[in-house]
Amino acid sequence: MKRYIMLSCLLIIAIATFITGLQAQTKQMVPPSSMTKIEELVDRYFISLNEPDDKKRRELIKEVWSDKGKFGVVPFIEGDGLVGIDEVTKGGITKFPGCTVRRTSKVDGAGNYYRWNFTLSTADGRPLSSGVDFAVIVDGKLQSVMGFLDFVVEIK
Repeated sequence: MKRYIMLSCLLIIAIATFITGLQAQTKQMVPPSSMTKIEELVDRYFISLNEPDDKKRRELIKEVWSDKGKFGVVPFIEGDGLVGIDEVTKGGITKFPGCTVRRTSKVDGAGNYYRWNFTLSTADGRPLSSGVDFAVIVDGKLQSVMGFLDFVVEIK
């Protein structure tokens, strides 16, 4: 009888642990209000990528990036810190005049880790490249964003 009660208790504990574990896995990791803030941050990031005015762009970069942030497009270029991020961003604006880079998907992620799709297009909307950005966001600022390209149109 004692053995039966003990086995029953262990079974109940095992089932409770399993159910609790499933509930923990299905909880929403980022509350909707926080995700809205993340999306706003990412949208400001894209505004900075398209800002041709040096002073405005640097202000935007300072707003959205941490001082020791890291930004790059794998395997082409990386920039460290606010100055390096500005150099990478200005380089893109200079190399692709009149083009716009924009987010093409919702922001997806949990904790400090996020991703979204992007496209670089000409003024008439013709895509030149697209890919996925993977980001780390801490305390409302970008710590790192690394872009991985899905395709690049050959430019002659």
